[in-house]
Amino acid sequence: MLRKELFSNIIRLSLGGMFVIAAILKLLSIDEFEIYIYSFNIFNFLITTVLSRLLIAGEFLLGLFLMLKIHYKTTWKIVFALMAFFTLFLIYTAIFRNDENCHCFGDFVKLNPIESIVKNVLVMVLLLLERQRFQSQTEYSRIFICSLSVIAVLLPFIISPMDSIYNRIYSGDDRISTIDFYEAIDEVVEINFSDENVFDSTAVLNLDDGKYLVAFVSAGCKYCKLGVQKLSMIMRNKGMDTDKVKILIWGSVEGIKRFREETLTEEYSYWHILPNMSIDITYGKFPVFVWIEDKNIVNIGNFRDIDDKLNFME
Repeated sequence: MLRKELFSNIIRLSLGGMFVIAAILKLLSIDEFEIYIYSFNIFNFLITTVLSRLLIAGEFLLGLFLMLKIHYKTTWKIVFALMAFFTLFLIYTAIFRNDENCHCFGDFVKLNPIESIVKNVLVMVLLLLERQRFQSQTEYSRIFICSLSVIAVLLPFIISPMDSIYNRIYSGDDRISTIDFYEAIDEVVEINFSDENVFDSTAVLNLDDGKYLVAFVSAGCKYCKLGVQKLSMIMRNKGMDTDKVKILIWGSVEGIKRFREETLTEEYSYWHILPNMSIDITYGKFPVFVWIEDKNIVNIGNFRDIDDKLNFME
């Protein structure tokens, strides 16, 4: 009897701990998790940022409820139902998408959909083994349970505020060297990915008429990739003209090609800029996005300023 009780406690604590750890890892890589959810094109980006944090809060709370045996029978049923639902969802992604990482453990432990399906099935088997014990639960006061729930829901929004809130709380010093910017326009080189000599081009970057978004990025910059990937997904979902975006990038040829592939921007216009020139313009901050209208700078921002309000370019 004691062995069964010990085995049951090990399963319960392990599963609960797994959910808590998974929630923490998602929160630590929230930007990647947001973009992954947004890639399914179900919600706009603002709703996605809220939903991603609520998912993290729910996972964290379910893990704690399992470990502490709070409303154990109800918690068990919810966890099992969610595992079954996400397993069906992962079957869909395995068939119709080619995801390298389903972000079950954020960007730190990468599992593809097949591996995650196996993980979910194992979790459900362990839950079934533990089922006989859920009639035994620990009694806690309503105040404790409510306080724990409120804290769990608020923490993801406090630790990692949504971009719309972040920009209001932390007003960054968004500025560039306009003199260096206009000088660089005449010196950048269009990248021709179909040619062996990718930098051998005579094309001129013309921003004289119309609205454009110019991105200054580094091929090896994590946040540059996140910002441009977010931009490409929003523009694709809104059906916007990719010719209005000019990506000024520095790095090796292979690094730039990899950046272009990973950010899903094969159809975008890429221009090579020397690193010292790019650093002079942005004061060493990357990425920097510059909104242009008839060659005049009207706005400057970082990757957190890329959201559904890109209709300025339409």
